Amino acid sequence: MFLKRITIQNFRGIQEMELNLAQPSGNRKQTLIIGENGTGKTNLLRAVALVMGGSDALAELLNTPDDWISFGAPFCQLSATLLTQAGEERSIQLTINRGDTLKGIVLANQDQLAEIDAALAHATQNYFVVGYGSLRRLNRSTGFSRGGETIFRQARATNVATLFNQEALLNPLNTWAMEVDYRTNGKGLDIIRQSLNDFLPAVKFHSIDKEKGHLIFLYGSTQVPLHLLSDGYQNMIGWLGDLLYRISSAFNDYQSPLKAHGLLLIDEIDLHLHPKWQRKVLDYIRHKLPNLQLIATTHSPLLAQQAQEHELYALKRTSRGKIALEAFRGTPDRLLLHQLLLSPIFDLETDESLAVEELKKQYESLKRRKDPPQGKLHYLATQIEQLPQNQRSNMNYGNDQLDLLREIKSELKARRDS
Repeated sequence: MFLKRITIQNFRGIQEMELNLAQPSGNRKQTLIIGENGTGKTNLLRAVALVMGGSDALAELLNTPDDWISFGAPFCQLSATLLTQAGEERSIQLTINRGDTLKGIVLANQDQLAEIDAALAHATQNYFVVGYGSLRRLNRSTGFSRGGETIFRQARATNVATLFNQEALLNPLNTWAMEVDYRTNGKGLDIIRQSLNDFLPAVKFHSIDKEKGHLIFLYGSTQVPLHLLSDGYQNMIGWLGDLLYRISSAFNDYQSPLKAHGLLLIDEIDLHLHPKWQRKVLDYIRHKLPNLQLIATTHSPLLAQQAQEHELYALKRTSRGKIALEAFRGTPDRLLLHQLLLSPIFDLETDESLAVEELKKQYESLKRRKDPPQGKLHYLATQIEQLPQNQRSNMNYGNDQLDLLREIKSELKARRDS
């Protein structure tokens, strides 16, 4: 299954939007979406999860139906085009009219959701979708505790629980690992090692302490239980452990979970990740989970820099207040970080600090006066001259900034020579 297109109308502030996931070279496996807070990144992921959920999951995920409809609109509509493994297109649609009950919504959309409902009735792993919200909390209890089930009961709803409810919990990594070890008669260590070792920098999986139910990792030469690793490590592998558990459960496959086909949604994928890890997470998913289609959101320019051609999009609010989706023109992973930051997709005018930017604004403001205070002007000019000014050949530096630096240098030289 491949999600080819999603169209959104009147959905929580998104008036009209289409995300096309096909590209000239074929089906796009990874899509990264950036945008300022409030532009609808999370709601875009929720829209995908809702229309792909099937009738049984809708009743749990929708909760209060009118809340999904944009203020003042009479209805919202989500449409998706799917591509099967046989290359056949399938269309599904979900319409919510203001005032509809949950039962009424399911009944009214029976025909539009027939394609996905029929597929799910045939095999529950069809159109497999799993999603993670920005608040990804681990279930800290021991044993075979299950995340999400206390919030939702239907399997497809629990698979995206944290996208819709901040109280939902993730299945901890040890839950999956212990079950793999049990189901494979103790032969699952290689599967666990293969899944984890490339994902955790400086830490390697070592063994399972079956008596205590702990995973043991090697940090250098020291053995450390999973729960004693830093919060950064635990947050990093939180969604991965839950993902592996859900794949194994849905496909009943404890031998090769990394080969599963489906759709992975992650909100703020860079959350809690050190910059070094941010640079590697897309590559990990691309190579370790090659059959999962990824749609993720981020605020991180470091992570956006790892996107390939056609993979990066930005949600922006137009001058009329509407939310628009813009594709990045170019190849992010061929750019230097400052080039990406100063491109239209991030809308930054400079990569300098706010302090430096303010310093230059003060200088320019004083220069425009008829009789500027020379002492203050000289002080600001000296401060600016002392800043690092190694211009890179690929620097996206405006002509006005270069003119300002030349002017300051010229004036300071004239003062020294006089």
